[in-house]
Amino acid sequence: MATRRSRRSVTVIGLLLVTAFALVAFSESGSGTSITSSLRSVGSAVLSPLVDAVNAVTKPIGEFFAGAINYGSVSNENAKLRAQLGQVQEQGLIEQFERSQLAQIAKLQHLTFASGIPTVTAQMTALNESNFASTIQISKGRDQGVGLGMPVVGAGGLVGQIVATTRNAATVRLITDGRTHIGASFGTATNSLIGVVNGVAANKPLSVSYVAPHSMIPKGTIVYTNGLQGAQYPQGLPIGKVLSATTPTNAVQMSISLSPLANLDQLGFVDVLLWTQVP
Repeated sequence: MATRRSRRSVTVIGLLLVTAFALVAFSESGSGTSITSSLRSVGSAVLSPLVDAVNAVTKPIGEFFAGAINYGSVSNENAKLRAQLGQVQEQGLIEQFERSQLAQIAKLQHLTFASGIPTVTAQMTALNESNFASTIQISKGRDQGVGLGMPVVGAGGLVGQIVATTRNAATVRLITDGRTHIGASFGTATNSLIGVVNGVAANKPLSVSYVAPHSMIPKGTIVYTNGLQGAQYPQGLPIGKVLSATTPTNAVQMSISLSPLANLDQLGFVDVLLWTQVP
């Protein structure tokens, strides 16, 4: 039954199309104007739904393929724009980094401490950190006068100490390294209140030992190297700023933490002080 209906529908559509073509031919011959007008009206009414149905099916398909063709070009343009934006951002970061490096070099040339001590400016080439140790590699070594034990400073203050050298490179142990111990004084370089600054670990505050209980040490107090006889550093190098200073119950010494004054997270260039320990 369904097959007969399908064949009948195909036959009707075929007859309608033949009629439409006949009307066109008849009209082109120039005769039967009134007849063709009437037949055209009837034909238009009959065929219009068929044409609309065909358009409803074919139009979305055409738009889909047009969109598919355009999608490739749009994607390419987006990729180009992203690449250009990435280049602009990268260039901006490079310029920002270069300005930061130049600012560090300029500050090293105008240090307010370690006056009168010759220096060698070096670039940091590598950073080595673990839970306990913190060291950096620098671009100057024995051939440039850098020797074991020499202090290393940044624009803000003490960075560390030379612990290994080659002809054109050296290793600096940072003040945050757990093996660091520095004789220090509080408030001024000549303050009688002294202690020992200790490294703890990378990105951790420094600690201070051997300060008498209940000593008056306000938050923000600057701590300097004391330069006492046999000290590993000359007098007056800024080490850090007091974050907290308290005396625990029944303690024999204060509990003090410091924030390093040198920005150890942004080291680009440092100065090696050509200074050797006084025996």
